Amino acid sequence: MIDFRLTEEQLLLEDTVRRFAENEIRPVAAELDRIADPREAFPADISRKATELGLHLLLVPEDMGGMGGGLIELSILVEELAYGDVGVGMSYMATNSIARLIAQCGTEAQRERWLTPYCDISGDTHHLYGFGGTEPSGGTEIFCPEPEPKLGVRTSARKDGDNFIVNGRKCFITNGGYAELYGCLARTNPDGPNLQSTSIFFVRSDTPGFSIGKIEDKMGHRLMANGELIFDDVALSRDDMLGAEGAGLPLLFQVYNVNGVGTGALAVGLARAAYDMAVNYARERLIWGRPITRYQSVSNMLVDMKMQIETARLLVRRVAWAGDNDMHDKEVHHAMAKVYATDMVKKVTTDALQILGGSGYMKDFPAEKYVRDCFVMPIYDGTNEALRHFMAMDMYQT
Repeated sequence: MIDFRLTEEQLLLEDTVRRFAENEIRPVAAELDRIADPREAFPADISRKATELGLHLLLVPEDMGGMGGGLIELSILVEELAYGDVGVGMSYMATNSIARLIAQCGTEAQRERWLTPYCDISGDTHHLYGFGGTEPSGGTEIFCPEPEPKLGVRTSARKDGDNFIVNGRKCFITNGGYAELYGCLARTNPDGPNLQSTSIFFVRSDTPGFSIGKIEDKMGHRLMANGELIFDDVALSRDDMLGAEGAGLPLLFQVYNVNGVGTGALAVGLARAAYDMAVNYARERLIWGRPITRYQSVSNMLVDMKMQIETARLLVRRVAWAGDNDMHDKEVHHAMAKVYATDMVKKVTTDALQILGGSGYMKDFPAEKYVRDCFVMPIYDGTNEALRHFMAMDMYQT
């Protein structure tokens, strides 16, 4: 028999992060969201407090100084953070995903170099990671499966003796400008097909030749920094490469498997926030002397919103369970969690705004913020259109 109850440890995690979101994030999220300069909208105080709680260490094994959590725990963490603000949730989803990749695929020396400082929560750093995948040519382009060498990743890593010289630009990078360590997907073989010719390097933010370009001024997710990464003759050694040369995209797919769960959980948390707002408003809003929950058109919308949220959460945690148990089920593909949930959150947030009517369009309520926040979710971490294509290839063509 299936047991859907969380363990005591998972319930403690849920309660801790829920209280953090209620007490630290929600009271300031709307105010920070309205700051015009994206550099000033970054929630530095929240980031420091999240570090003190160790929220960046969830997926790092205990023997490396982390919490030793799995994907179920990630879905809990991210959903609760996103209920406070989806941008904050995205920052820690990405950070935990990258830390997990290093823990699983790095050498002992690399884990010591990249994870040990990250696990030390003293100091003034934000303990965030970033990963440079998307390029100006587009996020989907970097996954090009075609054999033509001119297609795919454009950032180059040219061999120079024992080193690699990296040149290129990455854009729309989560935590860009605030992370201390960045991954970078670069082309190490310019003459081979894209899928077999890329490698992953990690660079510290103070590496010569590396710099941060534009900090994006976004429609939503404004509490999460998106920055441009610039590589100008950055000299890196083989020790800075994660895994084997040419194995960059297979390794990056591991990040996207985690992000499928994480992004799905982000969508659930944001949808929950919109739903709760709509329910509270509908119970208090009177039309012809009765709360609008008494009218079938509104109550049916609320019921549909609730069902969609619960369905999405079940799918996210089903995929997370499969990942935690090393199961790859082609009938329940990991990308389904991201695609279904991010389609769902668009419907729920726009319905919530509709329930609030004219008030929802005003900044007195967070309805318009939730709508702005949701529209990028079917785009990042693989567009839903591309992910449907990749799912079809995996499920029906292999």
